[in-house]
Amino acid sequence: MNKDLISLFKEYGDKQEILSKLCESEELRKYNNSELHIIAAIGDLESPNVTAIAQHMGMTKGGISKNIKKLINAGLVDTYQADNNNRKVFYSLTDDGKKIYDKHAIAHKSWIERDNSFISQFSKDKISIVAEFLEGYVEHLNKEIEKRV
Repeated sequence: MNKDLISLFKEYGDKQEILSKLCESEELRKYNNSELHIIAAIGDLESPNVTAIAQHMGMTKGGISKNIKKLINAGLVDTYQADNNNRKVFYSLTDDGKKIYDKHAIAHKSWIERDNSFISQFSKDKISIVAEFLEGYVEHLNKEIEKRV
């Protein structure tokens, strides 16, 4: 193999980003990955606040706050406070935010189907080895993130 593993990970990420942009609707291209996944988290979580979204996504609260401000200004996200807690701010999707949420979910499902057709050509043993490696690598990256947060 001519390429080292780190270079292959970079190339994989680059290719996924290119393919995502080519396959996404024009409306989704207006938003970066973090913004789209924050919209998805707000749509999926029961009580989405900065802390819950940050934990769900593995991002810093500052990064979440910065992106949510953009999404509020774009008219995709609203804020609200629970009746029993006036200190915590929660987020909900506007009608336009729900449209983006739905389009992103469709794109995500399509991506999974496309890549599962590739993955299915490999034996369960090979997939298991790759999955074990990636789980370990993600854990390593999580530890590195924790050191810096």
